[in-house]
Amino acid sequence: MTPHALHTVLVLRLSSIGDIILTTPFLRAFKRRHPDCALHYVVRNEYAELLRDNPFIDRLITVDVTEGRRGLEALNLSLNAVHYDAVFDLHNHLRTRIVRNGLSANMHHVNKRSLRRLLLVGLHANFYGPVVPVSERYIETAARYGVRADADGPELFLSSETRHAVERRFRLDGVDSSRALIGLCPGARHFTKRWPRERYAALAGALAERGQQVLLFGAKEDAGLREALPAHVRPAVFEYCGEFSLLETAAAMEHCTAVVANDSGLMHLATAVRRPVVALFGSTVREFGFFPYNSPASILEVQDLACRPCTFIGRASCPRGHFRCMRAIDVPDVLDALNTLTAAVAP
Repeated sequence: MTPHALHTVLVLRLSSIGDIILTTPFLRAFKRRHPDCALHYVVRNEYAELLRDNPFIDRLITVDVTEGRRGLEALNLSLNAVHYDAVFDLHNHLRTRIVRNGLSANMHHVNKRSLRRLLLVGLHANFYGPVVPVSERYIETAARYGVRADADGPELFLSSETRHAVERRFRLDGVDSSRALIGLCPGARHFTKRWPRERYAALAGALAERGQQVLLFGAKEDAGLREALPAHVRPAVFEYCGEFSLLETAAAMEHCTAVVANDSGLMHLATAVRRPVVALFGSTVREFGFFPYNSPASILEVQDLACRPCTFIGRASCPRGHFRCMRAIDVPDVLDALNTLTAAVAP
């Protein structure tokens, strides 16, 4: 099949926040190469807002995974009514295999480098060679159709309504957008990907002491950090954990001079709105490909730690008990990285 024979294609990436954001360079590159091809995208309903206003998607299809296999098979049946010239499975998971079954003779799926990943985690034998970002692995799936990566990073498309809602909230709370704002994202799904909360609290206090305002972002379970701070610095710290939608969080990040985040979805959210990011990596490593992509960033990680990486996705606890991969990163390290990064990107 030549690149010119593509009329309708399907992209599959059901979850999660960061992974979906990292598909946006694929969408941009594909549609620029094939502007007249209709691009359909299947995503879990709870993450659909990340893509709803993306101009490169012609049809956004949501799936409720709580319906189980029956729901996935029903979706597959409905998609079989569409003739897809190609399917790009950027998830390559059991669920997406059910959804894509029989949809096209031209089936392409992301190469997860699973064996190399297994060897690195299990034996600490590194066979990765040059590190390939996940976004570029996604684009590899469409190489035969002439799709190539560009120099830009991930992107989100925010409505004026979303931006205005955040600005109204800032005015009510007394956030001064004319001052340097630093975003902090203390959460992550797994414990071993979280810099200790007491370090985030100390960082927030240090930033407030030097005259900067701090915005705390995350899920509802990440809330409470502001209350742990001394009373005299709390007025400079504003907590929005569990209060903003994903796109509202992105709109709030647009006001930040920089963002500090764990290896998490919010790290990628910040890069998608072109904010400089100080990324804190604990049990995971950049070889897996999920580092900030084509965006101003500083990655802090403990090099030459024999037990690292101990996981691909994160663990509920440190298997050796010392959690040195995160505890060896201290507040002055992050402050220095912030200073260097913001100076480098200053106009």
